[in-house]
Amino acid sequence: MPASSQAGQPIAKGERLFLANYFPWYDADGWDGCNLCDQPQQAYGSDDPAAIRRHVQQALDVELDGFTSQWLATGDRTDDNFAQLLEQSRGTGFRSTIVFSRHMLPDGHSQATIVEALRYVMTTYASHANFLNVHGQPVIFFTDVYRVPVQAGQSPQDAWNSIRSQVDPNRTALWIAEGLDASYLAVFDGLYVHKITHAAYPNDYAKSSRWASQVRAWAQRSGQPRIWVATISPGWDDTRAGCQPDLRVPTQPHCRDREDGAFYRATFASALASLPDWIWVHSFNEWVECSHIEPSAAYGDLYMQLTREFVQQFKNP
Repeated sequence: MPASSQAGQPIAKGERLFLANYFPWYDADGWDGCNLCDQPQQAYGSDDPAAIRRHVQQALDVELDGFTSQWLATGDRTDDNFAQLLEQSRGTGFRSTIVFSRHMLPDGHSQATIVEALRYVMTTYASHANFLNVHGQPVIFFTDVYRVPVQAGQSPQDAWNSIRSQVDPNRTALWIAEGLDASYLAVFDGLYVHKITHAAYPNDYAKSSRWASQVRAWAQRSGQPRIWVATISPGWDDTRAGCQPDLRVPTQPHCRDREDGAFYRATFASALASLPDWIWVHSFNEWVECSHIEPSAAYGDLYMQLTREFVQQFKNP
């Protein structure tokens, strides 16, 4: 895949993926939690294979290509439920991957631990028919890459380079990093942005083309193709999140009104203008940040229907 010769053009050639971020850690009796902004139309526990199968079918119904499922550690709930996600997708074209977060856990601050976890993911899942791959290359998303443990004299980029040299020395996979620092592209194969609306910058999503240009400029300087993954989101409200501990880095609570779908449309328009290689919905079912498109008590299936419209527009330009 040669790099584009024009700064305004997508760099990665091939499949135009439309993915949604997935959270596999809800309890069936936890839907009255103080940190949740809404409830699904049909309550579920994330460990229920029938619920996972329903989510896969709902995603297929709006033509999503797959989920990026939050993954914390080998053998924990997120691991078990990712295995179940792949199995419940079997026989369909739905392909999912993980959002690797092992380095964020209190006991995860060892590069050896991270190497072990990534080797497990590759060995256990990468060959599954429903694991996300592009042109035969397994895809893994990473979040909070700056939180990786570093050794003396290392930058986070150095740490990830050391990790990747042990896990994937021949670069047979595609590693996609969260963030806006293009220097990570020396190690990773693409960038995406997790949060596109902030208390200080409620319309941060409007910078999509600027973010894309940073990826493309790096690719052109290096002569190495890189992937730009544009983010869309229906809204945001994490003003209740502080009532329970979680893994997120504390930020100023923020509410961005959905405007009856207008905000979602605006984020998609901005993403599309950035000429993305892939599009990533944050999120299918993040109920703490209130960025969900899953059918809910408050919004019905409005955001699923809008998602179908966006997928069709992206796939058929």
